[in-house]
Amino acid sequence: MDFGRIWAEVNLDALDHNLDRVRRAVGERSLMVAVKADGYGHGLVEVACELKDRVTAFGVAGVEEGIKLRRAGVDEPVILVLSPIPYEEIPDLFAHRLTPTVTESDFADRLSRAARERRLEIDVHVEVDTGMGRTGVGLEEAEPFIRETAARPGLNLKGVFTHFPSADSDILFTETQLAGFFRLVDRLRQDDFPDLLRHSANSAALLNVRESHLDLVRPGLVVYGILPDSYHAGRRRAELDLTPVMSLRSRIVNLRRIPAGRSISYERNYFTTRDSLIAVITAGYGDGYPWGLSPGGRVLVQGRPAPIVGNVCMDLTMLDVTAIPDVRIGDPVTLMGTEANETITANDLATWAHTIPYDIICRISPRVPRIYIKQGRVDHVRSLLNDNHH
Repeated sequence: MDFGRIWAEVNLDALDHNLDRVRRAVGERSLMVAVKADGYGHGLVEVACELKDRVTAFGVAGVEEGIKLRRAGVDEPVILVLSPIPYEEIPDLFAHRLTPTVTESDFADRLSRAARERRLEIDVHVEVDTGMGRTGVGLEEAEPFIRETAARPGLNLKGVFTHFPSADSDILFTETQLAGFFRLVDRLRQDDFPDLLRHSANSAALLNVRESHLDLVRPGLVVYGILPDSYHAGRRRAELDLTPVMSLRSRIVNLRRIPAGRSISYERNYFTTRDSLIAVITAGYGDGYPWGLSPGGRVLVQGRPAPIVGNVCMDLTMLDVTAIPDVRIGDPVTLMGTEANETITANDLATWAHTIPYDIICRISPRVPRIYIKQGRVDHVRSLLNDNHH
């Protein structure tokens, strides 16, 4: 399968498979799939349209993502805007039936005023900061804040949630967060809010902290077939049988015989140690292929590992293919994915580039075409020249 200079293959069957595995793990609980950041690089609309009939909600980071989903026909699932939004975007929440997260009083006041002006009610969730230290009302102030929010005209309190910073690395801290959250929501549900929706579990907590599943689970990374680093490193074995959804491929466009002792690429920090066959591929940090892969990264050529040599450039990357026979211009190259019996995962790329797998998949540039595959065939293509979704 060849598409241009670089392309990402997105397997929708794998996406369905992973959602089924998550569903088995959480039972009857509701699911909110995180589709922010263009569906973690896989395609905001494409992922949501594939899963919309089997989830309760989608999680987005901003209003524009929510509007794009509504315009694409994602009508029924709740769309929760997980991050605080600028006040001037409040009208869009009503126009497109988006559910905001409330984290401070001024926003709640403005939202209530907008609801009264429209003679409407709007569902809201409140985020409680139990230890993330980012957004949300502090645990100590949360109960009066939540009661005050619910009392504001036009606001319909539907849910309360928290977020874990280290559910894949510090289980004790995560359990401490959860204990404080339980105490809060138990008081609220025993008093005036018996139907309050509670949610806390991201992908790592889904795997590591079963008691965090509550009423709704918010998987992201695992739906895309990627395990948190703690699992990938082999310290624990995940019960989820996941399939990576995305592969990333490029092609060889140049082959050169370079004598020993010559420098390769910017900054001249790599020199050939032998007479070498150097291949140039059409992938670089302008495509989201990490600059940090030089040195230490590798790709698959004819199913065999080939090391990256010299710095990754904006549009091109160099490989040492001296040990691989019969390499030709035009040969496809696997940057992430499986070829023959070898696999490079997002976790592998993250390890080599000293980052996290989220960063690897979210950074893949819009100029990289997405090839959507369903039942073994190309379903549609999204590219700079064709941004149609179906």
